[in-house]
Amino acid sequence: MTLSAETMTKGAFAAHIGVSAGRISQYIAEGKIYGDALEGDGRTAKIRPAIARQQLQKTLEPSQRFGANGVAVLKSAAGQPTLHLAPSDGASPPPPRLTFTDDVADQLAAERLRQQQITTARLEREEALEVGRYMRTDDARRQTVRAVSAAFKVMEQGIPEMAKAIAAQFGVPMHDATHALLKVFRDVRVKKAASFRTSADEQPEHIEDEQP
Repeated sequence: MTLSAETMTKGAFAAHIGVSAGRISQYIAEGKIYGDALEGDGRTAKIRPAIARQQLQKTLEPSQRFGANGVAVLKSAAGQPTLHLAPSDGASPPPPRLTFTDDVADQLAAERLRQQQITTARLEREEALEVGRYMRTDDARRQTVRAVSAAFKVMEQGIPEMAKAIAAQFGVPMHDATHALLKVFRDVRVKKAASFRTSADEQPEHIEDEQP
């Protein structure tokens, strides 16, 4: 039996358009299938498929054109394209509706997995930050600058003592020894600072974290 048949049972018509027989009874009760589309009354009423499909085109809301399994309600047994309501004058046609297929389900599952992986990675970073495995880049830079500056300051403050020892050992004026040591120290500091900057610039923005 096909949709070209003059009449068919509710169950047969339901199978052809992809819904349950109970849904057809619901359409009849709601007046979505009516009049000439019906032959007989009550439980034994039969459906005139050609007329019923035309009526459903007019009476079904767009959201009702898909059954519980995501299949288009108005598809034909031969796999004809889904029929849509004709737009009223001046109105835009309704947007195409998404049929829920295995491909769509796979895409949604993959997206949920990706979002979960992002969330898990974020929580792991936050935990590592709390226990001290990680530290914020800005904090690390400030602490490094303070540590290096303190080290240079300690060394520079020790130069007078070193100059005093050199002057006593080699019999040179302490002023000359101090001046020579300060000049060499400052030259070395400038060169090392430039070297540190170059080394820092060559470091990648992100590094691989090798978990213990």
